[in-house]
Amino acid sequence: MNSTMNDHPTDEALIECALEESDGKLRVHIEQCPQCSDYIEEIRTVSRDIAAIEDEPVPERLATKILAIAHGKRPENYVMTFLQTWHKNPFLIGCATAGAILLLYALLSLHL
Repeated sequence: MNSTMNDHPTDEALIECALEESDGKLRVHIEQCPQCSDYIEEIRTVSRDIAAIEDEPVPERLATKILAIAHGKRPENYVMTFLQTWHKNPFLIGCATAGAILLLYALLSLHL
């Protein structure tokens, strides 16, 4: 049994004991020491709580988007997505600005 200066088992030994079977000396110490016994019970409670956590199902719409991205497919409503997000793309903003300047220049040069 691994012990510390206070003659208590180390945390690693207590965790191992809480999650698996322990040797005789450790079991005897735990039965006699309320501090170590409480610590082991806390570890077991946390372990049970973690085991009780269920995985939440992924919403179908999100799963479809993730699979589409993973397979390299565009979303079904690509045009709508593009129209809603084009202004977030600096390259497209630059192209739109340059196009607007050229159009304005062409219109002004026709009137002069």
